[in-house]
Amino acid sequence: MPEPSLEDYHWLVSEQAQPYLDDAATSGVSFVALTKRLRADLTPQRTHLILEQVELRDRARAKFSRPEKMFFTRKLLEQSTDEQIASYKASRFPSDQPVADLCCGIGGDALALAKRGPCLAVDRDPVATLLTEVNSHTLGLSNLSSEVADVHSLIERLDSAAWHIDPDRRVAAQRTSQAVYSEPSLDVIQSLHQRIGAGAIKLAPSAELADDWIDEKAVELEWIGSRRECRQQVVWLGSLAQNAGLRTATVVDRNDENASFTGEVDIEVDVSAPGRFLYVPDSTLLASHLAGALAADLQLKGTSYGLSYYTADEFRDSPLLEVFEISELLNLDMKRLKRLLRERNVGTLEIKVRGVEVDPAELRKKLQPKGSASATLLVFRSYDEVKVAVAHRMP
Repeated sequence: MPEPSLEDYHWLVSEQAQPYLDDAATSGVSFVALTKRLRADLTPQRTHLILEQVELRDRARAKFSRPEKMFFTRKLLEQSTDEQIASYKASRFPSDQPVADLCCGIGGDALALAKRGPCLAVDRDPVATLLTEVNSHTLGLSNLSSEVADVHSLIERLDSAAWHIDPDRRVAAQRTSQAVYSEPSLDVIQSLHQRIGAGAIKLAPSAELADDWIDEKAVELEWIGSRRECRQQVVWLGSLAQNAGLRTATVVDRNDENASFTGEVDIEVDVSAPGRFLYVPDSTLLASHLAGALAADLQLKGTSYGLSYYTADEFRDSPLLEVFEISELLNLDMKRLKRLLRERNVGTLEIKVRGVEVDPAELRKKLQPKGSASATLLVFRSYDEVKVAVAHRMP
């Protein structure tokens, strides 16, 4: 089947498509029956768009608070910024000046930027700009305008105080995390930065920037996470860099209760035997190499050198750390561990592994937990030994 055309997408966001969208969302009939009913009136492409939109709106609930009237494509939804992360990022931009969201995609960042002031959403994909503008109207935003354009052609005439860009990481139909292969290229982004100093570049968490492209001492690198995963890296440039030369790890949630830690990379802490509590660093700390800096700040010790958990006899509270209280500490002895879980009637078992060659799925299969109680197993290296902590998560 040919891909839906731009005309098909214009139809999708029109009043003509609304009855079909409503019917597909509420009919309750089987997929086959619904497809047959839609095909009685619509082309294969428009039938596909209706069915896909119902699915994508359901999936979008993880990222957006009001997805039921928004419009998405599969690729653009996958690449979009979570609403909570976008809101956090937008708070860094000046509220009284126009900004631009370049390579705007579905408008995850643009919609948040438009809530704080005028925002121009730009993408070379006309479907993206169409859906972004429609979504802004759906959400009652009047500060957003859109333009179909290539970033390189826009630089000299861009009239914005600051900009945000999400370079396309899909090159030749393959996805890459490396910024050097992004589109637009780093050279184009550098030209943009030279003309308008205040900017933000959204990258994959694992992306690395070449030393000859950017001076890390002049920018702030931030890793942002939500829903227990590190979602993106942001390079803050010019006046948007609040902590130039440092790195930041941030976790946001649906209640806008954001937590950040800023520090220096690859700080090492002393090693000690496990104490009363084990501390598991958030994925943003690991991606930014700030776990050691936070551990040092909280006076925690490592359980070993290299990739490890952290430990202390005292409880230390941080939104960037999962904290577990140890009830039993033993070597990785399958018979003893299985007997202990049986004695404690443990059936629900969370398994975390750090720095050792242990497959959690295989370990669970061998332990065969059965019972009504729950526990967490943390498998890690302590000095030269593999230890298992039976623990419970602290609230």
